[in-house]
Amino acid sequence: MRFFSGMMRKRKLIIAVLCTIALFLIGDYYIGQKQESIIREREAKKQRLERLAFYMVFPDIQDAGDIAGSPENYDVTLKVDVLSDEPVYATYPETRAYVQTGTFWTEVPIREKEKERHEQIIKLEKGQHIYKKIITVKRDIKYTFYQMYGYMHVRVHISMFVVPQSVFKEEEVIERVNDVYMYLKPYFISDQEILKQAAFSNNKVPTMIPMPPH
Repeated sequence: MRFFSGMMRKRKLIIAVLCTIALFLIGDYYIGQKQESIIREREAKKQRLERLAFYMVFPDIQDAGDIAGSPENYDVTLKVDVLSDEPVYATYPETRAYVQTGTFWTEVPIREKEKERHEQIIKLEKGQHIYKKIITVKRDIKYTFYQMYGYMHVRVHISMFVVPQSVFKEEEVIERVNDVYMYLKPYFISDQEILKQAAFSNNKVPTMIPMPPH
């Protein structure tokens, strides 16, 4: 009887150990599946944000003009075109401006035209969104003529982050960066001087001439 009793205890112990191992393996498998599901979901969200950021949102400079009575300042219109049928949530577009000086780019001030508070995260519906900026270029900037006589070669760096609608998470943020180039007419050079070197329709010298990406 003792022999059979000992065998039963060993059998129960073995069964208990096997059950414990099985539960451990099942739990480990479940956790692994859960982690893979989370990774796949996160990757899908990232790909969706990337599609929105790089194929549905297009920041650019629409126009730039002189400001009466403020010769060192230029009124710049920044536009963000949104092609997505669904709303895009993004940070307010930040800008930096540079003038080519020799082989270098010299940063010049750029600021909001209106001193208004704006939300950190903005909702962008399909269509065009306009933002007003002011670029300040001092007369002592030693700019370089770049193909177009008399004109400054200006680069505007535009950056914004496309974020999920639900919450701002670092791993789910996609940065949308765009460098826009343009010719900008210096306020201290007359139209007549530029017209001696370049021809324009009706002899009307534009303040800003857009350039292709480069």
